[in-house]
Formats: sequence, structure tokens, C-alpha cells
Amino acid sequence: MRYWISALALGASLGTVHAATLDPSEAKALAQEAYVFAYATAEHDKVLTAIAAKLPFNRLYSEPRLLGPQDNKVVSPNNDTFYSRALLDLRSEPMVLEVPAVQGRYYSFQLVDMRTDNLDYIGTRATGNQTGRYLIAGPDWQGALPDGFDGVIRSPSRLVFLLGRTEVKGEADQQDAAKVLMGYALQPLSKVSAGAAPAALAPLQLPLYQDTKQGPAQALFGSFNALAPLHQWTPTERSKLQRFAAIGVKPGQAFEPPADLSDAIAQGAEAGRDQVRAASSQVSVEQRGWFRSPTNVGKFGDDDLTRAAVAWRYIYANDPVEAVYPMALHDAQGQPLDGSKTYRLHFPAGQLPPVNAFWSLTLYDGKTQLLAANPIQRYALGDRSPDLHYDADGGLTLMLQPDAPAQAPQSNWLPTPAGPFNLLLRLYLPKAGALDGSYQLPTIARIEP
Repeated sequence: MRYWISALALGASLGTVHAATLDPSEAKALAQEAYVFAYATAEHDKVLTAIAAKLPFNRLYSEPRLLGPQDNKVVSPNNDTFYSRALLDLRSEPMVLEVPAVQGRYYSFQLVDMRTDNLDYIGTRATGNQTGRYLIAGPDWQGALPDGFDGVIRSPSRLVFLLGRTEVKGEADQQDAAKVLMGYALQPLSKVSAGAAPAALAPLQLPLYQDTKQGPAQALFGSFNALAPLHQWTPTERSKLQRFAAIGVKPGQAFEPPADLSDAIAQGAEAGRDQVRAASSQVSVEQRGWFRSPTNVGKFGDDDLTRAAVAWRYIYANDPVEAVYPMALHDAQGQPLDGSKTYRLHFPAGQLPPVNAFWSLTLYDGKTQLLAANPIQRYALGDRSPDLHYDADGGLTLMLQPDAPAQAPQSNWLPTPAGPFNLLLRLYLPKAGALDGSYQLPTIARIEP
């Protein structure tokens, strides 16, 4: 009940701001700002609703398969790890995640709040390779950490997306990697501690996801209003919400823009979407075709535009210390990557990606940001790829083209789709050079016929 009271109180307090003083140009500007602010939360709803439709809340599901082109719920998925996922409803009590000892293999559990910020991690880097038991608590729980736990993670959101990644070292390793998944366990605190379970709350009702990239842009505000009460907003965020209330952006209420400003608000939302779309292709300064990961990924603070741009392009990116994601949209000459062309991507000797875990290069369809189907079902290459041929000096040359190369090893070939494509170079547990920008990213040279 406390959750619903706080949600209603928040909506009521924000509703005291009126639209009477706004003219159409001000309403348009406010709607554009609100769209950028709300985008990541509304886009997050895509995964929330997809998982909730198939899996009960507080149930961990680990899938021992690598994702492919048919997986379309998350943009830019990886083809490197088995995924585990759960939606944690923390309104009534904390949840407990138990992990086994994981030796010689990277794994991590990323916990994502309603703003798409990352909470503390559980895994190889953050907590080590030993067994562990961790408490995950929402903002309404004020208890102390019981005995027998290795740590507590506190969330400002009452609904948390748990995303686990377990490294797979090639096709032959899948069976062993699948055994690791069996050691993960998720339970409510009351069950682990053999205490009394709290009174049941009304089931969460998530809004139906509406495609943020198509249709009327202002539809996003309805999704955001429905999801916003699940988060405990900071004072800075609350001040923004108080201003947005004048155009109908009110947590816990239906989106109803003032009639005399509805056209201006619709136009402002469209401008906001255009701004986010453009920003998603300029997430940092481009260098020889590559955009490095923003340094504030996963901990966006008040940088609403970067938060939205990342959600548009590769939502659920890890904190940089966990993984970095240089993205290439152009070749070394600044021309868009085109699947009908042939490219050579070259890592000079001594310039392979500097990592403490592993690295991969994944190719995505430029229109959908999904893995691109191809006859050999190869979507990524990396340091775990079998039969890679390295150059005589220790460098590595990969071929990006639609058909198998005649003059290069086919094991070094990454098939390209028709039309535009882009690349993500993933570096898991990056070393200092990848974090400080001193690592020189590989060149992508177009090969003329």
C-alpha cells in the first residue's frame, strides 16, 4: 500500500504546475526536453513487457543458447555470452541472488533501474569468482543486512531488470557454460531467511510497449507516466517532472496534454525523437570511423541526451570498467558502411584489443540494430573464434563483405547484409588503454574492386 500512496502523492504534487502560462513555442520546447528525459525509461518498457509476458516476476531464467537474428527485443545483442534475466519486483521485500564459484570464465550480473542506470555488479570483476549470496533491495526496504550475506545492492527503483552474462568460449564450450547457469538461484528474502512473507501486493501492470522509433512520438509520454511511479526520483529529476507536468507528463496519471497546446506538444515530441535519433549516431567524437563509448555509460547522472542516445542504439550497455563498446558507422574515409562493399579491418601487431576477459567484433543491420542473418550464421568474430588466421607479424586482418573472400581465410570473414551496417567492438574487462582512450582502434578500409 505504501507504494501506491507514494505514487499517487507524487502525481498529485506534480499536478500543481499548470499550463496556463505556456505559449505554444514554450510548450513545444518543454515537450522536446521531456521526450529526451523520458526516452530511456519508455524504451526500457520493450524488454520489461516482453519478459513479463513470458516469465513471472522474481523468476530467474537462464538460456543456454547464443542469440541470433530472430532475437529482436533488445537492440545490439551480443553473440558472446549466454544470457540470464529476471524482473525483480522489490515493492514488498528484497530478493536474494546466489551464485556458484565460477573459475576460469567471465560472468556478470548487471542490475538496471527504471532510468537505465546500472546498480552495483555481481560477477568476476565486482565480487570475484567465489560463491556468494547477495541481497537486492528497493527504496522502500529499510532493514539491515542479515548474517550470511556477502553484500547488499540498493536500488532507487521498485522494479529492477537483472541481466546476467556468462562467457561462452566457442561452440565446443556451450555444454560446460550451460552447467554454470544451473548454479544461479534467485529467491525472496523471506524464503531464504525462513521468515514470514509480507502481505501480497496487487500484481504489477506494465503499460503495453509502443514502438518509440515509429508512430506518434508523444505516445511515449503515456508509457513514461505509467512507469514513473516505480522509481524514486532525485530532487533534480523531481524539479524537471514538476515542469513537465504542465504538458501532461505526470507520474501515475494518463497522458492528457492541454487541448490548446496539443499540437505544439506533439511537434515538440517529434523534435525530441529527431534529437535522440541524431545523438545516437554521435555518441562521442568520431575517430577514423569509430565512436568510443561515452565515459558516463551506465551512470548517466543528469545527462539525459546521452542516456537516450545509448538507449536508442545499444540499451543496457555495461559500465566502462565492465565493458566498453566502440561503435563504427563509417569507414576510415568517413563513408557510411555499406553491405554491398568490401572492407578490410586491420589490427596492427601489438594492437589487439587490450582486455582482461575477452573481446569480440559484432556486426549489426544498420536499420534495425539487430544481428544480420547470413548463410554461415556468423555474427561476430573475436579472440575466442576458432581457426582465426593471424598475420605473420602478429596482427589480425578481418574481411567484411557479402560473399566469401577468394583471397583470404574464410575463418576471418564476417558476412555483411544488404544495405547499411554498423559494428560494435566489445572489450570485456578493458585494460587502461581502452578506458583512457589511448588504445588505437583498428582501421576499416574499403577495398575497391
